[in-house]
Amino acid sequence: MARVLIGYERGDNLGHYRRLVPVAEALAAKGHQVTLFLRNPYDCKAQITRNPLPYIPTPDLVAPNPAEREPKRMGTYSDIMVYSGFGKLETLFAATLSWRTLFDHLRPDLVICDHSPVTCFAAYGRVPVVQVGSGFTVPPAQDETFPPFREKKKAIVDTDHIVSVMNDVQSRLGGPRVPSVTAPLRTAGRLVCTLVGLDPYKDYREDPVIGPTEGLQSPLPMPKAPALFVYLGIEHRVTPKFLEVLKASKLPAEAYIRGMTEETAKKYMRPGLTFYKTPQPIDKMLRKATMTVHHGGSGMCLASCSAGRIQLALPIHEETLLNTRALGRIGVGRMATGKELEEKGQEILNETIADPKKAERAKAIAKEIKDVGPFRPMDHILETCQKALGEN
Repeated sequence: MARVLIGYERGDNLGHYRRLVPVAEALAAKGHQVTLFLRNPYDCKAQITRNPLPYIPTPDLVAPNPAEREPKRMGTYSDIMVYSGFGKLETLFAATLSWRTLFDHLRPDLVICDHSPVTCFAAYGRVPVVQVGSGFTVPPAQDETFPPFREKKKAIVDTDHIVSVMNDVQSRLGGPRVPSVTAPLRTAGRLVCTLVGLDPYKDYREDPVIGPTEGLQSPLPMPKAPALFVYLGIEHRVTPKFLEVLKASKLPAEAYIRGMTEETAKKYMRPGLTFYKTPQPIDKMLRKATMTVHHGGSGMCLASCSAGRIQLALPIHEETLLNTRALGRIGVGRMATGKELEEKGQEILNETIADPKKAERAKAIAKEIKDVGPFRPMDHILETCQKALGEN
């Protein structure tokens, strides 16, 4: 049986973990030797306890800047690569050498990854790679450069510079030359695990869109009384601003605020508002809610759309902004910035949850998702992995 290394190097929260663990479990059940690599094992510790597969922390040699509070300026996926270390020889060399050391010790026959540009680069010409990700984390790579995130956007950093840095690293480590910035991401498999309507690259996409590996719900009847389910991260600047709005509201709400202490929870507590200390079963939370409030992550967007729920999104970076705009495009939700929450938060909250057009669209979208399914992403993934391993 094959040795398989599977995981993610970028991204926070639990979305990447939850997307890849079913793949890891399916491969392990077939007898393959599976090792996970996780960017944020501390955040995943409860899930690791339930799914005790071997894992290693992802090498991460790009130091965070504690003073950096705002989202980074980015025009295309190549700018994400720059923030991942591709902009400087010393950083990319050290990160690539770290990955190659792991490859030498673990000797994987296949790497399966999500949102992992350095991993793909380190494996380039050495180990076959299958990418399994959302629309955003598997950008179209058929051209010499990546498409823009939005119309009239362009790369902040010259892609020729990135290619030059990559080839300098390859020269020092004895690897093959890289012809373009997109080349390391032209892997043996590129599987997009989302819905076509939520793919930010749907107008450029040539890769197969196979549906989510987890998170889709059956359409749920809408509760008669308005109620909220809130899933946010306390570390983001917009979250305390929304919590002030939530505290002043009279709407019933259940919330999991990742990273929030008991002391902070007491600050925002009120009758009718419940804070949970650990992530809750999403189907249980959606069944009781008429609207979800989240940062625009792929998992919450998919779960809320498939269940038929209105959504209020508080985006925190480019991916969540694109997801949020997709929600507005299909008519099931809207976004709010921190400034808007400060100026008219109660109005936004009350108008959105009571919008009959959004409720009707949410119900219709949930039915459309059910009618298009069932999705069988695992069949596509396992077939692609077997092909990459040279199996029949």
